[in-house]
Amino acid sequence: MKKEVYSHLILGIGLGVGLTSGLAWAAGGQAGAHELNWMDFTLRVINTGIVAAVLYKLLKKPTVTFFKSRQENIQKLLEEMEQKREEAERKCAEYKAKLALLDKEAEKILQEYIAQGEREKAKIIEAAERQANYIKQQARLAIQQEVKAAKDELREEVAELTVKAAEDILRQRMDMGDQERLVEEFLVKVVEAK
Repeated sequence: MKKEVYSHLILGIGLGVGLTSGLAWAAGGQAGAHELNWMDFTLRVINTGIVAAVLYKLLKKPTVTFFKSRQENIQKLLEEMEQKREEAERKCAEYKAKLALLDKEAEKILQEYIAQGEREKAKIIEAAERQANYIKQQARLAIQQEVKAAKDELREEVAELTVKAAEDILRQRMDMGDQERLVEEFLVKVVEAK
């Protein structure tokens, strides 16, 4: 650190001497003479050296302190930024892992919904088949009852027609004596039944 300060001081003195000699030479050129006034030049160099030494003495500690604190602040800032970068990278990796898990979870949920839909579809088809079978059974029962009712009605009609035909035949063949005999037999049966 001291070498840098000394090198900066030597550089500053060199620049001061160069500027002073340039000013002295220019001042001599304005008076019309091209000679260099060495006494004036020497005093100016000494004056510049004294100013530089006073400035160095006065500004050395604050300058060194400023640059040292600036260096420390920059170092701290770099360390904080490095920590933040590492934290950001860690969070990025964490979020990428979470996203991968979310993708897997979304796929799993989708597959579960598809499976659930298939189960519901199977249940609906099964229920529809049961309903269709029930309707078929009810239709068969209704048809059987209709057929039975039609047969019963047909039997009654046949029985009525048979009785009517028998009555007609009996009326044609029966005479008065047969009728009286039937009435007497009927009355006897009624009396016996009491």
